[in-house]
Amino acid sequence: MKLQTPKQRRDFLIYYARVLLREAQARRGQNVDWMLAGAGRARREAMAIDVRPAQLALFDAEVCA
Repeated sequence: MKLQTPKQRRDFLIYYARVLLREAQARRGQNVDWMLAGAGRARREAMAIDVRPAQLALFDAEVCA
């Protein structure tokens, strides 16, 4: 499996949460609780990912420019 950057992981989790919500909405009346729970977990995990670059990387970019 290819390693993902934090931003790529966050973007994927947000996409996955949206897919689960869309599928749950399309299957109203069926057992979709697991889809809704999965979407909530994916969104919480995505929001916990820090996508800001490290301070040292910002400093090095300014010095090299």
